[in-house]
Amino acid sequence: MVLADDIAARILATVPRRALYIIAAALLLSGCVKRTTTVEQGDRDGVLHIGNKDEPDDLDPHINDAISTARILCGLFESLVQYSDSGQDVIPAAAESWDISPDGLTYTFHLRQAARWSNGETVTAAQFRDSFLRILDPHVASEVAGNMFAVAGARDFLEGRISDPAKVGLSAPDEHTFVVRLKHPTPYFLKVLAWSPFYPLYLPSLDANGGRLQRGGPWEKPGVLVSNGAYMLAEWRPNAFVRIVRNPNYWDAVHVRINEVRFYPTDDEASEERAFRAGQLHMTYTLPKSKLDAYEKENSPELHTLPIQRTNFLAFNIHKGPFADARVRRAFSLAINREALVRAALGDAGTPAHSFVRPGTAGFVPTERFPHDPAEAARLMAEAGYPGGKGFPHMELTLNSNTGLTISVAEVLQQMWVDALGVRLELRPLEFKVYLQVDRDKQFDILFEGYSTYPDPHDMLSFGFSADPNNDSGVNDAAYDKAYDASDRAPDAATRFRIIDGIEAINSENTYYAPLYFSNRAMLIRPSVKGWHDHAVAAINWSELYLQP
Repeated sequence: MVLADDIAARILATVPRRALYIIAAALLLSGCVKRTTTVEQGDRDGVLHIGNKDEPDDLDPHINDAISTARILCGLFESLVQYSDSGQDVIPAAAESWDISPDGLTYTFHLRQAARWSNGETVTAAQFRDSFLRILDPHVASEVAGNMFAVAGARDFLEGRISDPAKVGLSAPDEHTFVVRLKHPTPYFLKVLAWSPFYPLYLPSLDANGGRLQRGGPWEKPGVLVSNGAYMLAEWRPNAFVRIVRNPNYWDAVHVRINEVRFYPTDDEASEERAFRAGQLHMTYTLPKSKLDAYEKENSPELHTLPIQRTNFLAFNIHKGPFADARVRRAFSLAINREALVRAALGDAGTPAHSFVRPGTAGFVPTERFPHDPAEAARLMAEAGYPGGKGFPHMELTLNSNTGLTISVAEVLQQMWVDALGVRLELRPLEFKVYLQVDRDKQFDILFEGYSTYPDPHDMLSFGFSADPNNDSGVNDAAYDKAYDASDRAPDAATRFRIIDGIEAINSENTYYAPLYFSNRAMLIRPSVKGWHDHAVAAINWSELYLQP
């Protein structure tokens, strides 16, 4: 991070030696002078400093699958709707209102007349239509495209069965009216649209900077990126910070009171916590377990903890080596004591996961199907031809970090597999950008993943649907696909939840994915940060946030 101490050092390096003597003498005469911290200066100037875990891979919302980058994107862009302060419902955003037809198939959004891009141009319905079509274009290969499969013609367009975009259920009958037509009633559809990948893009900028079908590109640069949210991109220094500033053309600019936000990549949780204590950050992304315990004992008002919509799990490469055998995958899952894992590595920052979907998501309560049974795990390994781990080939557990909670969790897993199976996997920590590419290319044995969802089971379960881009394990299970499709067409919630529980059973029996724990966000926030709301999807309502020294 480039923070106050670094800046001060650089400034002092340019001051003449004689001036330094004068400064030193003045300090001796006046006594000890308290130095203004980054946070104190930020409180005065309306500049918010946020620890944000990962260096962004890019700022293209249509291909983003990192919650840390989503926090930046939600300042730059605004979708049709946004999450309420509870994180469970949606409220108007770029659309001031909407109508849903009696059959639940047609959504008509009425865009705000005052909605503007950061360049002053009007935000139009056609731009939303074309942005959604970009998400579905196979050349872009968006990882979130599966969330639009409820839209009429969307999947056929993505998979090439139709080529005419006019046949997709997206239309703009006039400048401020955007219409979406669905294949079947989809009760969670508005929650999908509030999710960060469904922001509009100013496509003329993409067309002028490499084309709209590239993933990311020169259009993401400061001075080039055109956005429709509360902020504009002012500066992006790789591995230092991303700086966004108030967008004077935002339709609700009068209520945006923070002038500037800086996001710092802070993948080392211990260093991030020290920066917070030193007055360099207003808020952290997370906390190491040891520090979390200490803040809890102190009952610190700066500590915020809450359950969020995020499952952390293992993805097995089911088309490679021993993990092509369901018995081996099942054995690796049964060897995990999830309660002990959370106690050792996470504390209150995690809840043991015995299902893929977090209990209570949209009212769904899954059956617990992922127990700890080391004896059965050993039996299955022997049956698969690896008694006591003998003959098991060299395998790796791929991680998206080499510090903090990720390593702690991985080391506990590593030892549990040694104890129960006689197998030691090598840990393979990668830089975040490299990790994402390894995931896309399926160049892993086991992948340690975490996925944040909108508040409905549909999104989490998409990992096992054969046509979904998020299908990291490469699942192609006809029974899973049939049940997943049926869950969207269920006539009522009770029937839908029974089908969804059956989907959980299919994953458990085959162990395509092994859930580990559900995240409980633990973060530090300065008292000077006002208007902050803790909720399950970790979105930020920038119109409510402000700083008060």
